[in-house]
This record gives sequence, C-alpha cells and structure tokens, in this order.
Amino acid sequence: MSGGHPSRRERKKLETRQSLMDSALRLFDERGYDATTVKDITDSAGVAKGTFFNYFDTKEAILPAIAGDRLEELNGALNPREGDPSSPIARIKVALCLVAEHPLCKEELAHQLFAAMMTRREVGPGHTLRDLLVRLVEQAQDCGEIRRDLDALYLAGVIRALFFQRLALCHYGNRPGALPELIDASIDVLLAGAGGPAWRAPERRDVDRGMGS
Repeated sequence: MSGGHPSRRERKKLETRQSLMDSALRLFDERGYDATTVKDITDSAGVAKGTFFNYFDTKEAILPAIAGDRLEELNGALNPREGDPSSPIARIKVALCLVAEHPLCKEELAHQLFAAMMTRREVGPGHTLRDLLVRLVEQAQDCGEIRRDLDALYLAGVIRALFFQRLALCHYGNRPGALPELIDASIDVLLAGAGGPAWRAPERRDVDRGMGS
C-alpha cells in the first residue's frame, strides 16, 4: 500500500465483499432469507461460490456485516452541514428512523440478524447502533440537550432498547406505519428525565398521542 491508499488488489477485495453484501440484501428482501442460497448470492454477484467463503464463513455471517456497513454509512451521513438537523436529539430520531427503513429491520431479516448478533462478532467496534447512539448522545451533552451527569454509554443502551421494543411492537402489533411516531414520542418521554437545559419538552398531548395513549 502506497501513501495510505489501498492497492488495486485490496480495492478489488473490498469491491467483491461489497458486491456480495449488496446481492445478499437484495435477494433476502426479494425472496426471503431461507429461500436464498449462497450460490444465489454468488451468482448475482458474478463470482464463484467458493469466493463467498473467503469473506463470510456462513450465510448467517453476512447479516451483521451488512448491518455494520449500513451504520457506517449513517455515521458519515448525519451531518448538519449537509442539511441534517443541527440538534443532536433530532439526529438521533433521524438515525433511528433511517435504521428502521432498512430491509434488515423487516420482520424476517430482523429476527435472523438478532440471532446472528447473539453468536457472532463480525461487526467491529464503532460499527454498531449503540456506538452511533453514543456519539450522538455525547454531542447532545456537549450542546446542553442532554444532562452531562448521565453516562452516554448507558443512555445509548436505553435508547437502543427502546428502539428495538418499538420495532417489535410494530412487527407484532400490526402497526407498520407507526414506528416514526413511536420513536419520536419514546425519545421525548426519555428526555423528560434526561434532558439538559437546552432541550425544550414538547407539549404533553403530543407525547401521549405518539405513545398511543
């Protein structure tokens, strides 16, 4: 490698890995996880079946890698200079809604991903939803939207747990269109105790409506 830039061979490996992930996600979304084989993925990516196992040891292993790739994209994309909200709290809500819109959060794939994440560690440090939320919580603390005396890692974990609880509610409670409102209301309720001096609480009736009360 010269001057910090990847070599041609390294670029080719990254491109192949990305192509496998893109093909897998598209096929999982179109056909379903169980109906998609490793050969289907490699055929779609235009590589030999054995190539898959140079990057992922099982079909299950590709799911956390796809999730990590998406979260890395989000981490780079949430930028007020590019038109995203200047408020870190608002960016937390945007990030969670963007995660929820991804095919991995559909019921079947979400179930498979959760199972994979319980047993695998393909997603490295800095590439998990909790890592993304920690950075946003710290930004919110820096600008006074969240109290500084709260542990950012703990609060990020609470927000993450709320998100998955709301996602499950939408999956199993037949409320597929309600997730953005549930996310918004849940964060607002949490900030009733965690909000800092720069955070302005919404009208209570709005929170109640969003929570489905």
